[in-house]
Amino acid sequence: MNEFFQLLKKDHVEVKGILGQLIETKESKKREELFHTLKIALVPHMKAEESTFYAPLGTKEEAREDAMEGLEEHHVSEMVLKELEKMPKAEDQWKAKIKVFKELVEHHIKEEESKIFKSAEKVFEKNELEDIMKKFDKEKEKIKKSIK
Repeated sequence: MNEFFQLLKKDHVEVKGILGQLIETKESKKREELFHTLKIALVPHMKAEESTFYAPLGTKEEAREDAMEGLEEHHVSEMVLKELEKMPKAEDQWKAKIKVFKELVEHHIKEEESKIFKSAEKVFEKNELEDIMKKFDKEKEKIKKSIK
């Protein structure tokens, strides 16, 4: 598997782990901390992926639909993340919403790893994926520094 996809998978494992902890945690202070950790792991990953991976993927006819679907899943995730952020973490509704969010993210990860990576491998040369990986890394770090 390409090095770039391995990097993305590593991020996916981290995010799934944090989501798993969030589901198990009942104490609202701990939920606050874990939610902040989730945001720092997830938001830079999504934003960097959108600009450095999905944007060029969307220019390739054979992969355009996959890229658009991935972007829409990111958009929905972002909306739910913003709702979760505003809600009191002690509420039952928050727990229900974080469970739905976890399912949404895990569905996206599964599709990305099984379908979108394959599309990308067909339309990008190895050196193009290396360039994308460098841009992704740089962009992710830049975004990470801007999150409070």
